[in-house]
Amino acid sequence: RITQMWILLGLGLVKLGVIFIAGRLLDRTGRRPLVFVSLLGCAVSFFIVAMSFIGAVPSEVGAIVGLALYLAFFSIGMGPATWTIASEVFTTSIRAKAMSLATFANRATATIFASSFLSVATAMTWSGFFIMMTVVCLIICVWMYIYLPETKGLSLEEMAHYFAEITGDRSILDVEGTLNRRDVDQLNEREQEILL
Repeated sequence: RITQMWILLGLGLVKLGVIFIAGRLLDRTGRRPLVFVSLLGCAVSFFIVAMSFIGAVPSEVGAIVGLALYLAFFSIGMGPATWTIASEVFTTSIRAKAMSLATFANRATATIFASSFLSVATAMTWSGFFIMMTVVCLIICVWMYIYLPETKGLSLEEMAHYFAEITGDRSILDVEGTLNRRDVDQLNEREQEILL
């Protein structure tokens, strides 16, 4: 039990340390590169864990190394970048509601995954489950390559214009403009009241 505690403590420290590194890298390198490194690293990590269950690598050491690599690679990109990107891609007029929905979807998916993990892994075999997770990471990487925009260095207004252009939907810009004009009008009215 003491050995397990030290392994868990070490894994937690790996994750914590990499999160600090990711925080510094997100604005320097951009979100896309970190997401791709993260997904590819997670895929390799899952493959190492799968091989440890097959017996291709030493079982305990392979599983622990694979898990440590997974925590590190997840924490460098998919962990922090997911929330950063989600908060950036929604325009200010819908950001609060959209982030609520995104958070709900994230937590619901995590709950379903955590609740079904043991059943699915037992039904598929442990190695089969981790090979499936390797494939899932690679599919998500391809999907992100096609659809994920780089938001590094863009203001929220620039991103709203960018998404309006690529989707051909300028209605959100009209809503944003109306809200901004209303805010300016309210500020002007308050200034006039103060001056009187």
